[in-house]
Amino acid sequence: MKYELWRQDVFGQAVGTDPVDAELTLETYSCPKAESFDHIDRALVDNEIHSLYSKDQIGIGLTLIYSNSCSDLPYCYVEAGDEQRRLAGITNLIHLYHNFFARYCAQTVNSIGNDQNDGRMGFICYMFWDEFVLYPGNATAKMVDATLQMMDAAIYSDNENCIVSVIHGLGHWVPDTAAAAEILRNWLRKPSTENTQIIDYARQATTGCIL
Repeated sequence: MKYELWRQDVFGQAVGTDPVDAELTLETYSCPKAESFDHIDRALVDNEIHSLYSKDQIGIGLTLIYSNSCSDLPYCYVEAGDEQRRLAGITNLIHLYHNFFARYCAQTVNSIGNDQNDGRMGFICYMFWDEFVLYPGNATAKMVDATLQMMDAAIYSDNENCIVSVIHGLGHWVPDTAAAAEILRNWLRKPSTENTQIIDYARQATTGCIL
């Protein structure tokens, strides 16, 4: 399937569409996972997406890609290709933070988990690690390490929403891997924000007790 057709199907949904109800073409649904995975990686660095689609459409598209309640696309990260291919895809998630979340979720965080400033984009940014299929229980040791390295890079963003997203994810991973708590503790020694709500949220996340 040509990338441009896949991109239009995923990101060209009507504004206001609930991703759960989005209708993808049969060609997109039947696209082999290896090919879909390549399209996802390409989309994360595709500058044309930002001029072709609205913020709401992009948020819908990212939800279709990363929420396993909306499509099978997230399973590319745990089923497509060999381990090396999955490691590359996991590493490329840093582009999701740099090119999408940081770009579109730019408002100051005032109430963690309750801000509704950025619509669908804000939801997938904050809830990413709840919606995504990857977690220590279904990943190899190398995949876990690659994910933690990506989170460790993303948490030092100067974008508060990106920081909260990573803290949220690490908090969920703490019960399964001590390295997640260590990343949080290291960040707390030199936080990349002065927002006390976010700093307190990171402290809470080190316990693994996080919403």
